[in-house]
Amino acid sequence: MDKVNITNISDRLVGHWTGTKELYFTGPPNPDNVSDSQLTISPVALGKFLSFSYTWEFKGTSHEGFMLVGNGNAERITTAAWVDSFHMSDKIMYCEGTVDGQRRINVLGSYEAPPGPDWSWRIKVIPGKDSLQIIMFNISPDGEEVLAVRASYAGAED
Repeated sequence: MDKVNITNISDRLVGHWTGTKELYFTGPPNPDNVSDSQLTISPVALGKFLSFSYTWEFKGTSHEGFMLVGNGNAERITTAAWVDSFHMSDKIMYCEGTVDGQRRINVLGSYEAPPGPDWSWRIKVIPGKDSLQIIMFNISPDGEEVLAVRASYAGAED
């Protein structure tokens, strides 16, 4: 595959997915919260972007998130905008990264952590044959990367 972009990976991602979301406050091995999660991935803007819309719960409170991902530009840079009612409050996180030859999306953004320096947040979308994982890492200003979220889905439907 010469050029990997959203258009030529969407066949593995588009649909409705059901799974679980694990939330880690201090990293593995044990999640601090596990909940059911629903994910819908849809093409938007004539297929130039993919929207990821998901739901999950934390201690009985419903939450939802949304990510818009696109690329296909000459620089082969993948961009994303991510929001989540639990993680991001009222701000949008802008991310940049890549889509690789195995159709995995890997983007990196940052967020404010006053009074200290900004922290980074990595989002990986890893498609399998009939499965999908979305894994998120919290990255300290010193560069320590720790698992924060692992959402595992199965059962994509057309």
